[in-house]
Amino acid sequence: MVLKSEDVNYLVHRYLKESGFLHTSYMFQFESQLFKNDNEIPSVEPGSLIRVLQKGLQYMDVETHLNEDGSARLCSAPFSLVGKHVCSLMTDAAPNGRAHGGHTLVHDTGTAAKEGAKRPTKTRDTTIAHLPPTVAASVIAPADDDDESMDVDVPDTERDSQRHSSEPGSKPTSNSTSGGANVRKTRLIDRVQVLRGHASSVFLCAWNPASNNVLATGAGDGTARIWDLSRPKTDDEYSVVLKHDALPGEARVDVTSVVWNSQGTLLATACFSGEMRVWTAAGELKFVLKQACQVPIVAMRWNHKGTLLLSAFLDGSIALWDMQTGQLRQEYKGHKGSVLDVDWQDNSTFASCATDKSVIVWRDGLPTPVKTFVGHKNDVNAIKWHPAGKYLASASDDGSVKVWSMSSDTPVQDFFGHAQQVYTIKWLPRPDKAIVASASFDGTVRVWDVQSGACLRVLSAHTAGVHCLSFSSDGRYLASGSFDKNVRIWSIKDGSLFKTFVADDGIHDVQWAAKGRVAVAIANTQVALLDPLNA
Repeated sequence: MVLKSEDVNYLVHRYLKESGFLHTSYMFQFESQLFKNDNEIPSVEPGSLIRVLQKGLQYMDVETHLNEDGSARLCSAPFSLVGKHVCSLMTDAAPNGRAHGGHTLVHDTGTAAKEGAKRPTKTRDTTIAHLPPTVAASVIAPADDDDESMDVDVPDTERDSQRHSSEPGSKPTSNSTSGGANVRKTRLIDRVQVLRGHASSVFLCAWNPASNNVLATGAGDGTARIWDLSRPKTDDEYSVVLKHDALPGEARVDVTSVVWNSQGTLLATACFSGEMRVWTAAGELKFVLKQACQVPIVAMRWNHKGTLLLSAFLDGSIALWDMQTGQLRQEYKGHKGSVLDVDWQDNSTFASCATDKSVIVWRDGLPTPVKTFVGHKNDVNAIKWHPAGKYLASASDDGSVKVWSMSSDTPVQDFFGHAQQVYTIKWLPRPDKAIVASASFDGTVRVWDVQSGACLRVLSAHTAGVHCLSFSSDGRYLASGSFDKNVRIWSIKDGSLFKTFVADDGIHDVQWAAKGRVAVAIANTQVALLDPLNA
């Protein structure tokens, strides 16, 4: 048996990504030099590290409770990775703290337990109780059914919905429902077009806003691709590869951002090495955006006119680029932690959020913040301006969604209800409405009404954390993706689960095109194209 540090590091890296700690996983990848050699990326199932630890823990459990004569002591106390194990035997123990056979009842499995600590209640299923849902679900979830033509039952989560709706800040109306409570079964999507070409996990996908047949994708193989689906697969322009340079000594680098300008004429890409490039729609390199030092980039956004481009860095800085010249226009430094997201309100005003728990509003030409919103109690993962620019929504690791207005220093709405971190948010694409959807590591999607303060929908069918959301262009449907390998298509009208697509691996991104199709970025190196309204 050979235990290599590279294998251990890769499992830790995968665990961080699967648990939603994307920025931490990037830093760990960089510091451990995980891909310094041009080796094939291992193919492992989600939750592999947890399964290895679970099996090791089971072995330690057996070894600890094995008597010299080969018999086993029956112990009802839980066995954990850390802390002293204190046996709670099914038979009476001797007063000196020894059981039959002369073995000690205290076993050190890690750091010393505190004196007088309360003994846990009887349970043997403790190895996954406190794991992130993404990983825990991969350990306990049943195997996928190979018969994709069958209908699948949707879990009944009505009681869970009622429990969460009573938490502070949420005001569910009589229409607040769980998708599982509305629909008992859902049809599986089996008519799927698969795009192959990437050599590693696909993280991102973005439809060209000017064409329903042009899709951009970004992956962990150091490339982005522009797919022209109107061309035959034999055409050289069917898939154009956009390459990015890795850091010195690295074999590959993750592409961390892929965004089109609103006109669909330019595509901006960024990667973990800090490299930013701007391409034409045909895949020709237009600009290489240079920064003073190579810092990982986690987000890029175009303004509405497509004349300015924002880039957010893990060192807490934000860069504004002039897309007429490809030169740095201005740099903003106001956050005390890594910037995790940026978004434009209009052509000159934008907002940023960071691990320092704050949301800051900036304006082109002004070096200092226009406004700072403080109220979250943990990292702010995502921000999104309302389609009309009236509100700014923010999602945080504190489990809340806050809605801000430039006319107030306090939130217009403070939505609570998620049991874990909120990873992303999306507004209903209608300027006349103020409805926002949030996705959480608790496996649910919630739909909130800013005007009434109500939680309109609790969409529950995923068995792991939900990482991505996308509304259909008419706002009638919402797609959600998770590392439980499922893409769920929900009806916003009644909260019912409309259709489901089951992939071979975890889902990193979902994006709904202007007309019908949904692109799905999958961890198995593939991109799936669905047509849920016509399938």
